[in-house]
Amino acid sequence: MKIDAMLEWTAEEQAAKQKEWIQSLFTLRLQKATGQLENPMKIRELRRDIARLKTLATMNPEARAAAEHAASEHHATSVDAAAGVKEAKPAKKSAKAAKGAAKKTAAAKAPAKKAASAKAKKAGK
Repeated sequence: MKIDAMLEWTAEEQAAKQKEWIQSLFTLRLQKATGQLENPMKIRELRRDIARLKTLATMNPEARAAAEHAASEHHATSVDAAAGVKEAKPAKKSAKAAKGAAKKTAAAKAPAKKAASAKAKKAGK
């Protein structure tokens, strides 16, 4: 469901829809567990609709007014842009990737250390 339609609902209607959708999500998950679920995409759609409602509930009044204006004027701007939602930061390197990078740098330094120690041995003789 589009957030444009959700903007028109009152707070009571939003709360009722959210409660209804959470119950439906439980039912769909139960159907999935028993192998009776016909359309698995329904779970994703419901989860996202619930998230949209929660986002709408936490929007500040200025962002909500901008979103309503964008929806009423059919502007090309998205509701997220109107709400001032920041873009996600790029993911940090995983610990495994960091270890791999550390091993590569240590392996690159190892030949230099061996050469330095060999020179020190020669100089000490």
